[in-house]
Amino acid sequence: MENDNTGNVFINGRAQILEMFEYLTPEERERLLKQIRPRNPQLADEIMETSISFKSMVELPDHTIERILTYVKAPILGVALKTLNTQSQRKLLSLCERAYAEEAFKVMNTRLSNEARDVERASERIKAVMSALSKKKIISL
Repeated sequence: MENDNTGNVFINGRAQILEMFEYLTPEERERLLKQIRPRNPQLADEIMETSISFKSMVELPDHTIERILTYVKAPILGVALKTLNTQSQRKLLSLCERAYAEEAFKVMNTRLSNEARDVERASERIKAVMSALSKKKIISL
C-alpha cells in the first residue's frame, strides 16, 4: 500500500491500471499510453507489454502482421489459430505465403492430445515474439 500526503491510500494502482487496459479499445489504449509515457515511461512499457495478446494481433495493420509472422513458424501459428474465430483465422492465413498458410491450416485442423495446453503455449510464444519485436522497434503495436 502507498500513502500520499493527502491521506488517500492506493492499493496496487499499477495492477488496477493493467487490468483496466484489458477493456479498452486499441485507440483508447494508445491515447492513454501517450499521456502516461512522458510521466512514467517504465509504466507505459509495462502496460503495453501486458496488453499484448495473440487475439489482438488481428487488429494490427496487415504489414505489421506480416512482419510478425516472419518470426513465427507455421505449426506454432496453426496451433494458436485454434483460439480465433473463422473470420480472424482467414484474415491471418490470407496474409501468409501459400505454403506457410497451408501448413498452418493443416496443423490448425489437427486434433492435439493436450490441446488446451498447446494452444496456450503457442499463443504465448507469438505474444513473446510481438513483445520482442515491439521492444526492438521493429513493429509498432
